[in-house]
Amino acid sequence: MKTKFIFHHRKFVLAIETGFVSHYYGELMYIKFDKPYCLLHFTENIKYTIEIPLHYVMNNLPKAGFMRCNRSTIINLCYFTSFQKITSEIVMEDGAKFRLSRKNVLDFKLMMHNMPITSPPCSLCNRCTNDACEGRMFFHR
Repeated sequence: MKTKFIFHHRKFVLAIETGFVSHYYGELMYIKFDKPYCLLHFTENIKYTIEIPLHYVMNNLPKAGFMRCNRSTIINLCYFTSFQKITSEIVMEDGAKFRLSRKNVLDFKLMMHNMPITSPPCSLCNRCTNDACEGRMFFHR
């Protein structure tokens, strides 16, 4: 049975075995794909395994904050801490490391160059309901 993954304006809802869970986009750190499952890693060490195609998730996530590193990984740019140019490796806040595919290195550099600057950041961070933050809320933490 495929998991229902419902996308909304600022958050998404997952139908899991025990019921439904809702998360803001900004709480999602990265997604690892291991066919036919996606392992979603959230802040506070919350993880869900769902059966859904990775391309479906990528096509519905906000383009401003998420990028595909390689065939099996999507990251939230808010949570990357460093990029190793020599190895094309991205290190996330929780210590996870992902290699960028050659074709995605340039996309990563462009996204980082064009990343919106939010100063001062919203005090509500990922749970922001201020419409003035639209398009930038993913970088508030």
